[in-house]
Amino acid sequence: MQRTSTVARPDQGRQPFTSLGDNPRAYARLAVRLNAPSYAPEEIVELVGRINPPIADLAAAPEPDALVADLLLLRFLEPLAAGRYRRWPHLADATEDLYLRYSALTLLMPIAGEPDAYELPILAVPRDARAAADWPGGETVLRWYRAAGLVEPTPEGWRLTADALHPIDESTPTGRAINTFLAHLERARATQAPPADEALDGLPILDPATLEARIAEIQRELLIDRQTILRIYRSLIAGRHVILSGPPGTGKTHLARILPQILWREERPARLRLPNRPELSPLAEPEEERETRHGYDVEVVTATEDWGVRHVIGGIAPQLQRNGEQRVLVYGVRHGYLTRVVLQNYGSDGEHLPAAPPTRRPLRNGATSYRGRWLVIDEFTRAPIDAAFGSLLTTLGGQSRATLKIPTDDGNERDVPLPADFRLIGTLNSFDRHFLNQISEAMKRRFTFIDVLPPARELAAAEHGMAIYRALLSLAKRGLPGIHSQPEAGRAAWEGVLDVRREEQPDDPELRVRYLVTFHDEEAARAFASFQRIFAAIRVYRLLGTAQAEAVYATLIAGRIVGFTWPLALDSALADVLADQLQVLARDELRVLLAFLDHAAQPDDLARRIQHILAEIPTTRLTAHLAQLRSAGAQIGDDVAPAAITPELLPPALRAGEALIIERGGLFGQQLQIFVGERGL
Repeated sequence: MQRTSTVARPDQGRQPFTSLGDNPRAYARLAVRLNAPSYAPEEIVELVGRINPPIADLAAAPEPDALVADLLLLRFLEPLAAGRYRRWPHLADATEDLYLRYSALTLLMPIAGEPDAYELPILAVPRDARAAADWPGGETVLRWYRAAGLVEPTPEGWRLTADALHPIDESTPTGRAINTFLAHLERARATQAPPADEALDGLPILDPATLEARIAEIQRELLIDRQTILRIYRSLIAGRHVILSGPPGTGKTHLARILPQILWREERPARLRLPNRPELSPLAEPEEERETRHGYDVEVVTATEDWGVRHVIGGIAPQLQRNGEQRVLVYGVRHGYLTRVVLQNYGSDGEHLPAAPPTRRPLRNGATSYRGRWLVIDEFTRAPIDAAFGSLLTTLGGQSRATLKIPTDDGNERDVPLPADFRLIGTLNSFDRHFLNQISEAMKRRFTFIDVLPPARELAAAEHGMAIYRALLSLAKRGLPGIHSQPEAGRAAWEGVLDVRREEQPDDPELRVRYLVTFHDEEAARAFASFQRIFAAIRVYRLLGTAQAEAVYATLIAGRIVGFTWPLALDSALADVLADQLQVLARDELRVLLAFLDHAAQPDDLARRIQHILAEIPTTRLTAHLAQLRSAGAQIGDDVAPAAITPELLPPALRAGEALIIERGGLFGQQLQIFVGERGL
């Protein structure tokens, strides 16, 4: 029989199984009487009106589409062509009691927030006693289980009866249908059983081959060296919470997002999926599916200076509630960021406490499955950490069976175990590192601090390749003309100008992935080379991250597309994106950068200009400046006088080469000169 493509769908905002009231037996009584070859929705409503005595106490006739949607979810109706329906043939003859049992076992529930998606509650019913709120589908579904005699009350809550999922002794079509479904259900439930590590005692240890493959996967998105990733992984499996510190733009927050997801991703064993759509027969054969469960989802929040215990754990907070046409101000407990995330690892929505004792549940974010969820706090030290986290010293101390004390509306506290595989990751701008002085030593001991620095100088080509690639991806998403990308293949191109491709390098001990750039335009190659030299010179004094290079490339490319010359496109990109971040540099450092713009092609002139700048500053400042040059690779001893500095002694980033395509008098140089003047006031 041909199926219709216009099956009545449940209204996502409507509670299912309400079209005939809340008595399950009313729907079974109607199903017994659906004997005609087919029905339009309005004809089913007419049938309801003709049944005497009435099957339900209704103030008005049910809405046709709502009634049909309920009967579809209860698996009574088969969709036909032209918007008509019939009772499934496997329900040809049965009693109301059999129909109740059949519908309770096979019914579907719409998934909130996911249009046209449904779950089969019986597949996930708990094997132990639970409160009604903790059953799949809650009280709505449990009402059907009670009516069908599938559950019984206990002091701990409701549980399945001993024979709830046993075959029944019936030879009718409906009895055979129930037994067929139960056989499929038994097979499917066996594949749904959680693996042994579901209640994890800690983070799983990855085998070496898997770990190396996952590191390479992270490096496809971020130019983070292998050793740094291993240090983070080591700390996490050792039970430590981690603070990632580093200059702006090094990818700390992005790394905190993707590392837990990628490292602990797993391919789940094959599962059997029962038909879970209203138009499908519940008796259809289960289908095998393989599920990828990602590691840990993260919730990212940004710390602020007004944080307190209420923001992290929770506390009394004012809330507006609607009372008819009015809104009433009430006070109640509102959970903080950490509490909400921890509760989500137990199947809670983060607002309500789970049943006691709480049980770990897989977590879903849309269609993606995760082991659990972690909390990432951006700009960690912007908050008064000891005031906000002080009560968590014991919880975060790494002891086994640590608990989180959660305030409740009755004025008491509820202890909820901190999952052994839960971690907190913070990010810290190293330019704000002085804020660490505001954290007590006891709190610092709860975290491992790991620096995420810009790539080493020898990786400059790889870094700029990645920055160009990411800039092109960003511009392609925005539809800029001539920009194309193939993220899955690791390719991007700017027509007639350049191409970027990803290359895997399994033999590289530190960087398993690189992005290689090929230029098709000589002027473009000169412009990009000029920026790379200027960016390296800036890094002598201020460690900017790869994200800043990506932003300059995107602005440069966009400028060229809108008609700027190459020099103006680069000069304006530097002035608009980077200049303001250099305002904090010392006056002598800014003057050296200006000298580099002036004499980038004259080694001796550049060295003499730097000698002159260094000779004019006080001894204390000179010592600090020389230390900066040495850290950037300068071959300058402690006892070398400024006048003795030759081109060969300067750091590689400040050595002269080809001429730049921009001049000191351009937009960028003017900005730096203004900062020099401000420093001199």
